Amino acid sequence: MAQQQERVLVKHSVTGRILVSSTEGVSYTFNPQGELTLITLCGVTVDKGAAVVELKSELNVFRFEEPQDGPIIKHWYYVGDNPVEYEEAGQCLKLWVQSEIEYRPDQYWE
Repeated sequence: MAQQQERVLVKHSVTGRILVSSTEGVSYTFNPQGELTLITLCGVTVDKGAAVVELKSELNVFRFEEPQDGPIIKHWYYVGDNPVEYEEAGQCLKLWVQSEIEYRPDQYWE
């Protein structure tokens, strides 16, 4: 059975700077809630959580599906004016996102 890897990035949409990455020991869940999806990332340090909240209107979230024997599938989520919260006690960041766009780079560059 093929193994699949996955990672999530929270980026500043203006500068492209990575604010949070699941490759740095951050766990995450995706929970659809009507028109929006709640993404919860736990294990986010206070300084990174504060940076994300400060830039909340300028965020993009990316999820990369990386199957061992297949092409990468990218998912792009737009935060926009939706809520972004950081819970310092649990080190969890909550982002409500919209407008998921799924694309496969192998269909654009061959």
